[in-house]
Amino acid sequence: MEREIIVAREAGFCAGVKRAVQLANDSLEKEPTKALCSLGPLIHNPSVIEALGKKGMSVLSSSLGEEEIKKLPKNAKLLVRAHGVPKEQYALLKDNALDILDGTCPHVIAIRRIIERAAEEGEPVVILGDKGHAEVTGLMSFAKEGTVVSSVEEVASLNFTKPFTVVCQSTLDSSTFEAVTKAILDKFPFAKIRNTRCQATEKRQKEALSLCETCDAMVVIGGIGSANSNRLAEICRGSGKATFFVTDPANWEPKELTPYRRIGVTAGASTPQSDIDLILAKLKSLI
Repeated sequence: MEREIIVAREAGFCAGVKRAVQLANDSLEKEPTKALCSLGPLIHNPSVIEALGKKGMSVLSSSLGEEEIKKLPKNAKLLVRAHGVPKEQYALLKDNALDILDGTCPHVIAIRRIIERAAEEGEPVVILGDKGHAEVTGLMSFAKEGTVVSSVEEVASLNFTKPFTVVCQSTLDSSTFEAVTKAILDKFPFAKIRNTRCQATEKRQKEALSLCETCDAMVVIGGIGSANSNRLAEICRGSGKATFFVTDPANWEPKELTPYRRIGVTAGASTPQSDIDLILAKLKSLI
């Protein structure tokens, strides 16, 4: 069977991830004698973390407390991951005069500023996203009064009598954003909706849907802990097309794709080009 493999143009590292990984590599190359520690996984991709680990970067707990921070060597450089960290934790790092390398995604910082302005004006904030996700946890710390909502059903538990601001996790899919914000506006016409979805994420998701229309099967490459990679897989599955979510490219075999002629390939924002190239090589072996 003659097969065709179509790769999404938007697959792989987004600008925020590229920046964070570049900061890590630059630090490791320019200051090799200075310990580089990431507060939690820099990005949600095991192969990237492993590669940086081999160069000398260690990964600390993302919930590092005051006592643990005080025990860190003073010559250590702490790298704040792309998702950002809670306001209180950042303050602790600064109070202990530690060398901080801020890898927070600029788009996440922009969402944070919206939340900070709402807090200054005394407005509550609702964040649409995944409870417990590193980005959402960090953003919530900047709200004076905040709530996380993950579904339309959870809107019923909201109770507001004055204007409030609604933002969303940068990687939220458009269908969830539209459905939940509609439910919020139906119940609270005075809500201030801010679409803070990352444009790169939106393009990636739209392109994945477009590929689903023309392909027989989809391959999504990304870390198992990557929210945007998981959403890409959910979107592809939701289209009704056979979808294969590859979280371990080195050990994945494409034999299940043998029946399909036209195969689409996309990848999450934290997926390195090396993982994509490896999967493409394996898929081409089917041809």
